[in-house]
Amino acid sequence: MRRIFAYHLAFILAMLACGIANPPPATPELAPVTSTLPNGPQLGVAGLIPRNYPNPSADDWTDLFTHLRETGSLVGVYTAWTDSPETEEQPPNVIQTAFDLQKQYNVTPVIALSFYRDEADHLVPLINWEDAGQRQRAVEAARQIAKTYRPPYLALGIEINRYYEEDPAGFDAFVSLYAEMYDAIKAASPQTLVFPIFQYEKMRGGIFFSGDSQAQPQWDLLDRFEGRMDLVAFTTYPFLLYATPADLPDDYYLEIETHTSQRIAFTEMGWPSEALSGQPDSPFGGSPDEQVAFVRRFFSLTSNLPLEMALWSFPHDVGPDFNAAFTSVSLRKNDGLPKPALETWKSFVQKP
Repeated sequence: MRRIFAYHLAFILAMLACGIANPPPATPELAPVTSTLPNGPQLGVAGLIPRNYPNPSADDWTDLFTHLRETGSLVGVYTAWTDSPETEEQPPNVIQTAFDLQKQYNVTPVIALSFYRDEADHLVPLINWEDAGQRQRAVEAARQIAKTYRPPYLALGIEINRYYEEDPAGFDAFVSLYAEMYDAIKAASPQTLVFPIFQYEKMRGGIFFSGDSQAQPQWDLLDRFEGRMDLVAFTTYPFLLYATPADLPDDYYLEIETHTSQRIAFTEMGWPSEALSGQPDSPFGGSPDEQVAFVRRFFSLTSNLPLEMALWSFPHDVGPDFNAAFTSVSLRKNDGLPKPALETWKSFVQKP
């Protein structure tokens, strides 16, 4: 079935983080604290998206910052690997904002760098793979992030199996650059967990909005990062394949353990709270009750996995101007009103 979205969620998050809606520096309203991660899986939210996006006020940004802890101790901050050609050897500016938030609001950033963007349903690299100088500047930017911030988590590449599908040669070039960046990061900050992010539904071989597993599974891509992958990380949006959370097989996520023994991370996840406007007659879509059900179903299906983290996508809905598949996956509406799924998610945050 034809895909109804032209933009990729992780790229939306990257745009939000690095240009379309630059968050102001977090003001030092609270005393600085050191964020420490307790043992066990950590929860949080992906994306610095305030209420009333894409036209937030200063108060909306402050409201976002002060509510980050309600979804857990982590916040996913996704950005292009560089802000501009003139600053390629420097960390993107949003990363400084992320660590200001850590000090002031006691949330730990999960930094993810993107190396391509979505454009008219086509993936465009944000780096010239054949330019040795630019590749070296990308390595230096990663090293500077590690040296300056000592991040606990640093992802290199977002849903990289999507890029593999479109440009296998470009993917090979990414893998070689990833290895160089990994080594540079580890030399500067050995404790930083470094990893790529895969799209889980595609990893399993699913065809979006069909419910069928007709594509070739991509689990062999894990081998390309052997020895340089500290977590096995995924985005997951099962509503792209299944009409309701109850339709997910009981072993939906357990398949991961047949391919790796490493700890597992879900850096984006979600289920819509409204029907998909692009397919009004389709069984695919969502409702507030389905969103609540998916929160519970997710934690049931992953209860026996070695789960490092789970981040729900978006603190607030992004508004009607974004693709129909993802406009209602957030835990709060665009105006800031909480959805029933927020309280369900918070119940898991509060569990030991």
